[in-house]
Amino acid sequence: MSEADDVEFDRMIDAPPGPELAAWLCTLDVNEVSAHDLVSVAAAWERHKAFTDARMVQALAELTERPEYQQCTCPTDIETPHTHRAVEPAGDEVSLALAWSPGRARHQVSVATELCDDLPATLAALEDGLIDYDKARLIADRTRCLTSVELRRRVESRVLGRAPRQTRAQLDHALRREVIAADPEAAEQRRRTASEQRRMSRPEPAAPGGDDGMARIELYGPAEDLAALYTAVDAAARHIRGQGDRRTLDQLRFDILTGLGWTALDTGHLGCCNPTCTQSQHHRLATMHGNAATVHVTVPASTLLGTDDHPGHLHGFGPITAEASRRISTEGPWRRLLTEPTGGQLLDYGRTTYHPPASLTAFVTARDATCRFPTCNHTARSGDIDHKQPYDRGGDTSATNTWVLHGGHHFGKTHHRFTIHTDADGTTWWTTPAGHTYPVEPESLGPLATVAPATHVVAEPAPF
Repeated sequence: MSEADDVEFDRMIDAPPGPELAAWLCTLDVNEVSAHDLVSVAAAWERHKAFTDARMVQALAELTERPEYQQCTCPTDIETPHTHRAVEPAGDEVSLALAWSPGRARHQVSVATELCDDLPATLAALEDGLIDYDKARLIADRTRCLTSVELRRRVESRVLGRAPRQTRAQLDHALRREVIAADPEAAEQRRRTASEQRRMSRPEPAAPGGDDGMARIELYGPAEDLAALYTAVDAAARHIRGQGDRRTLDQLRFDILTGLGWTALDTGHLGCCNPTCTQSQHHRLATMHGNAATVHVTVPASTLLGTDDHPGHLHGFGPITAEASRRISTEGPWRRLLTEPTGGQLLDYGRTTYHPPASLTAFVTARDATCRFPTCNHTARSGDIDHKQPYDRGGDTSATNTWVLHGGHHFGKTHHRFTIHTDADGTTWWTTPAGHTYPVEPESLGPLATVAPATHVVAEPAPF
């Protein structure tokens, strides 16, 4: 760089974030900058990014104040009381505009309102480029459990000074400590209440990295219970390893746990498979929409026969390789769902019933796979069968007029001023409270209801 460029560099490199810094960074030729100074350039970009994130936060918070999202058409005599929160319809609007999942969008909007209303010092630090958005969101998330804005701001004041010099993990440790110290009795009560929310997540795709078809599951609950589970499974794995098994301990721990699942689907019981066992020793599997619990995989018949290698679709997860699809389909009894209903089965139940029968429910959930809100990925099995054209407005209970919606989006369609219409080709358009439209193409897994050259099948273990 020239001497003048060096002077400008020294002036701007520590400048506060804003339009001037952004304009300078955009014109800077990094090929002319030393390694020493490139580190400072990266830091300057990070400050500017924090500044733009703060402006984004302000925009999202302002969105919730607009009348389009303050209103709810939910009737006052609804059976289940509903507390309207503007972050829900506003979050769904943002979800569609930015192609974010509904959960992510609602959380971002909620955090934005908290930073603006309850944690202004954190928002100011973000706008000044002292902390990044990840740390600002962490402060909001960790202090949300506190019972008053005063307590939130007390914790904020105790951690914010060192936050710019700390890693996220270090800040998290400080936050957890200060939140407990702020109200120890409430912290113990939260621990007891949280233990009631213990859960296991459904499978989610693993992080990208050449691991197609791999997934992860999260267990959440008291640390002592998870320690007991790990200790027992680890001991079993080490015993098997000691018998000469060549699998690694990680592989053995995984195989022991997943083996419990496959055995349960074969027998209809989780735990002891001996019919003489007491109820405390085994658990019978429940049905889903009237059908036996099964693992579903949709695969083209041509792939099943080995003539091609098209991906299959594991319900509740997504695409898997052809070989994995064939293995699941052929490692035991299976039945098929053709792309056209077979045996003369009637799927259109006209105006005779509002609640879809089990056969129609099974067909629609297999066809849709996930919630039909454009950005929602909740599995169809956990959703509601919804009438596109409402039943009380002339809509029939048929495969063409029903689809699966996650409970939150079923409610949003009914009460949050989201409307839909369907084109002749089957594409359904969602119109948001702000007037934007987004398409959902029919049947995400292929033409299950029409004849097609590459017939698809759904393979599953035999019912118990």
